[in-house]
Amino acid sequence: MKISDRIKAICGAVTSGETIADIGTDHAYVPLILYKNNVSPHVIMCDISAGSLSKAKKSFTDAEIDMPESSFRVGDGIDVIEKGEVDVLIIAGLGGVTIVDILSNDIDKLQSFKKLILQPRNNSGPLRSFLYRYGFDITDNKLVKEGKFSCEVIVAVRTSNINRENGSSSERELPYKDTDIRWRYPEGIINNDALVVSKRLGHAIENHKREIENLRRAKHDQSDRIAMLKKELNYLYTLLGE
Repeated sequence: MKISDRIKAICGAVTSGETIADIGTDHAYVPLILYKNNVSPHVIMCDISAGSLSKAKKSFTDAEIDMPESSFRVGDGIDVIEKGEVDVLIIAGLGGVTIVDILSNDIDKLQSFKKLILQPRNNSGPLRSFLYRYGFDITDNKLVKEGKFSCEVIVAVRTSNINRENGSSSERELPYKDTDIRWRYPEGIINNDALVVSKRLGHAIENHKREIENLRRAKHDQSDRIAMLKKELNYLYTLLGE
């Protein structure tokens, strides 16, 4: 089995001894690697249908590893995981908004996980602001090459600063608006391979320039939007060190 940089990044975020649940597990490559290499002593694989989950079962069968049936669970999101059952929740390959929908379905259960490892296909900004709001500090913003593109792997750890009263879930006030570009492109993103970072930020810069030019040709006044985009553009240049 060829292991992609994306899979390596996700697996590398799991500390030895941590138990995991993989939502939307597909072929279960991440749980298989973690279990086979004695990183995670207990893994749970979840998917939306028995047909989808059969691919995960086949991966373990092909690896000649017998797993209890309870390790494979059919269900929607985190519904099939008990509160406090595992240390780490992994969701990879879905859109950021979809991941938020899954996590927001049960905030109390969400806040029982010690760590989240999330790999959104898009819309990472709304996901990061959601995580902060509900008591998770982002400890790593991984950026890895995947084919012609790059993908993000967000590692978030439950903070002790989240207060609960009578068992109810609690929220934190955001340090800046949830639409702020710093949620989409946090400063920590530069702590990755320079070429991957340069390509990612360069693409964002070109998109901003293109939108500014289009808005300048618009019939109606777009000065506020242009001013905001210019501010974001300056931030992106700063991240690139220009």
